[in-house]
Amino acid sequence: MAVFNKETKSNRLLQSKRYTIAETTPAEAYTRVIDLNASEIYIQEAAITSSGLPYSGSGQNNLTLNSGSSNQTISKFYFRFPLTPSATKVDSNTRYNTYFFISGSGYTPGISTNANPQVVQPFQQTNFISNKYANPSLATATTEDGINEGGTGYNVVVSTHGSDAPNSATKVDGDKYEFDYKTGVLQFTSNTLSDLPTISTHVYITVYQYLGQTLDSFVSALSGSSGGGGTPGGATTQVQFNDGGAFGGSERLIFNKTTGLTQLSGSFEITGSVNNIFLIKSGSINLLRMSSSGALVFGDLDHTPPPVAGGMYYSSGEFYVGTE
Repeated sequence: MAVFNKETKSNRLLQSKRYTIAETTPAEAYTRVIDLNASEIYIQEAAITSSGLPYSGSGQNNLTLNSGSSNQTISKFYFRFPLTPSATKVDSNTRYNTYFFISGSGYTPGISTNANPQVVQPFQQTNFISNKYANPSLATATTEDGINEGGTGYNVVVSTHGSDAPNSATKVDGDKYEFDYKTGVLQFTSNTLSDLPTISTHVYITVYQYLGQTLDSFVSALSGSSGGGGTPGGATTQVQFNDGGAFGGSERLIFNKTTGLTQLSGSFEITGSVNNIFLIKSGSINLLRMSSSGALVFGDLDHTPPPVAGGMYYSSGEFYVGTE
């Protein structure tokens, strides 16, 4: 049978290969491990709940947790989600040791189908939350621990049952499996055949998944898309500051990358010691500035600009008003 090997697994992860079975080194699907991509970098880490997790039971399956400031969804709770086994079996094709978290429209998860371990499956879910985000007091707490157990943590719970009955499933000892929180791959590590699920055994997992912004979605929201796509400012807003948090509340300051337009809504306050509250330059020439004392200062032009009705400029100690 294929034996779980930690040394082999670590070597494959260093090669950006996803470890699934021990005996077929060349036949591993490539995955993102060290070469992290923008879609895998959490930028709302501070919004991940570190203690007081409210969900741990069957009645809370598929519920989400939102950020308090922006009310954006940060995480989702799955209670005993049915895992899909690998197409590669062990022990004369009677048992499995690898399972995948696959969920999507039109896909039925569980043992009714199986997944090819050599390719990343459509609808394969990733970016689950590990206990590194929990308060240190919850180091051993699991996703099914409630108030009576001292608090819920992010350590996954794996359970099995001979039929499709998640609420009656029996928990598996945590030292008999490893779950990759980044890729959503569950692997049983025991060398004892009786510890591995048979082909008729239903395997479930209870876990929290990160649904907050990743680096790629944040950059996309800032730059916009070709058709607007509902992103803040569509394709024209380069930088936008709102009250009530980023992308929430009323627009206050906007820099438009297409037209160069700057919009300011509300008051603008400068604190601290500054030479100029604002300064408009053309190359090395100061055209117009407001000093820290509040004085509006015109640049000393060494040429006569074209007359503009209502325009004013300063040159050689004299002020001039433009007329047409």
